Amino acid sequence: MQQHSFDRLWPVSTLTLGGGGLGMVWGETTFEECVATVHDAVAAGINLIDLAPRYGDGKAEEVVGEAFGGRLPAGVRVTSKCNLGSICSSFIRMWCRMRGTSRAGQTPPYA
Repeated sequence: MQQHSFDRLWPVSTLTLGGGGLGMVWGETTFEECVATVHDAVAAGINLIDLAPRYGDGKAEEVVGEAFGGRLPAGVRVTSKCNLGSICSSFIRMWCRMRGTSRAGQTPPYA
């Protein structure tokens, strides 16, 4: 699988595995199917898994934890999101000031 630079952090696969399906948000599936999906994605070279607490109220994280026995394989990364209200907004404004930008679509690497 082809890889691309992810800003200054690490290279990531062209495709990303989204956590909505792993959290069973988009329709009926089984826990076992979700675990198999994670295994298949990583075996195909996907090294970025996008999770969030809202994806099935933590089910997506449980699926990934189960798939790898609680330890991600070397080189596999996870992204997530936060909803911290004004704390998060303040952090984003600070990050944009440090980067000298206020362009929409810019996101801090740790938000």
